[in-house]
Amino acid sequence: MAKNNARSDRYNGKTSVTRRTFSSKRSVKPMKLMKGYEVIEKLKDYIDENDIIVGSTGNISREVFHILDQPQVYLRGSLGLQMSVGLGIALEEKKRKIIVILGDGSFLMGMSSIVTSSYYKPSNLKILILDNAEYYTTGGQKTVSSAINFTKLLKSVEASFKRSKNASEESINQDLSDFFNLQGFSILHLNIESGKKPLANIPWHPEEITKRMQKKIS
Repeated sequence: MAKNNARSDRYNGKTSVTRRTFSSKRSVKPMKLMKGYEVIEKLKDYIDENDIIVGSTGNISREVFHILDQPQVYLRGSLGLQMSVGLGIALEEKKRKIIVILGDGSFLMGMSSIVTSSYYKPSNLKILILDNAEYYTTGGQKTVSSAINFTKLLKSVEASFKRSKNASEESINQDLSDFFNLQGFSILHLNIESGKKPLANIPWHPEEITKRMQKKIS
């Protein structure tokens, strides 16, 4: 993904290309994508203390830990398992909203879980995919997410809400409002720009995360 240039809006069924539009009269400024932590900061207005967040590996877990309420489920080294873990919690904790936040790398590794989730369709499960087309935490190696037409993929999935968009300041509040307020199993895929805040590692070991979450749901 070219820096500061949005890939096409897959929700409108376009292919994944750098979005640069020129006319004979003037050039159109490329859409500026939001970074992942900027989207996560917006979640403060939609999540309450009863909700459970399942955070993906690396940067996403650190951002969830430092930006949102604690404790949550921080799967720091479990690439590809976020959706399956979120599904299991959603089926057990039916009175809570379960929000899975993962990157495109984790989504690609655990794609079968989106099918399983659409089979069970727990009404309290919401999956947020932050797609920068990179394994950003480990050095920015490219993923193959651009090979997927997410609009067509989501159309094939049984879900009450499904949308693929470019993450922009102009539309993010409406996208998140629709995502969180519509009842039923929901999936929101957002194209984002790579970037991170200088945040410390999560100081809790997995055993401590487990104990804190057990206390939260007891």
